[in-house]
Amino acid sequence: MNKLISLIPLLLLATACGQSAPSSDTAGIEAGSDAWEAALNAKDIDALVNLYTDDARLLPPGGEMTSGQDGVRAAFGAMIDAGQSGETTIVEATVSGDVGYIVGTFTVQAGGEQVGTGKYIETWRRGDDGQWRIANDIFNNDSMPQPKKHKMAMTHLMIMHEVDDANHWMSAWTGDDSRHKLFTENGAAKVHTFRSADNPNLTGLVIGVRDMDALNAMLSSDEGQAAAAEDGVREDTMVTLIEAN
Repeated sequence: MNKLISLIPLLLLATACGQSAPSSDTAGIEAGSDAWEAALNAKDIDALVNLYTDDARLLPPGGEMTSGQDGVRAAFGAMIDAGQSGETTIVEATVSGDVGYIVGTFTVQAGGEQVGTGKYIETWRRGDDGQWRIANDIFNNDSMPQPKKHKMAMTHLMIMHEVDDANHWMSAWTGDDSRHKLFTENGAAKVHTFRSADNPNLTGLVIGVRDMDALNAMLSSDEGQAAAAEDGVREDTMVTLIEAN
């Protein structure tokens, strides 16, 4: 029994030695990470690709997983061709034997401005030549705030006039090839038609105008004048009001 008890510490020691504990020696993969960033920013795609194993798997955002250095060259070569550079920040690095991993964040710049941020996980493998290379690389972008959509500036115009025949005038504003088409092709965003309940031949328009110069040019053109005459508009009764600021 005493012999058995004396063997227990030795068994525990042997078990502990048989387990591979994480190492604090992450200098190799951290140096590799620095070399990756330097290669990207130097636009040296060959040096960057050489930091990956021959069978490296790349898992890009919004794309299929690739295997091999050709996928690495295509993905990051496209970044370089687009004039993009980047900066990586290591959040955590761990090594256990000949395998390690890095968790980090990145920013992407283009034209001197930041155009994206994201995060990544890399697994690294030490080869027979002692060099650390990336075996798996997964990365994705943070959501970027969407630019606000600005409404196109628009002025409202009111035109009132009498016509020879209100029914004839109204008919010109119906159908596929109506006056709506003529107006919207010449600076008007929207046109609403009106007629008076008291004076059947008193009609009017409320126009949302996005290009006042184009609308005025159309109204004063031969085409505009011909349309007004065809619709029976009495020019001498016309009153135009523009939206007040």
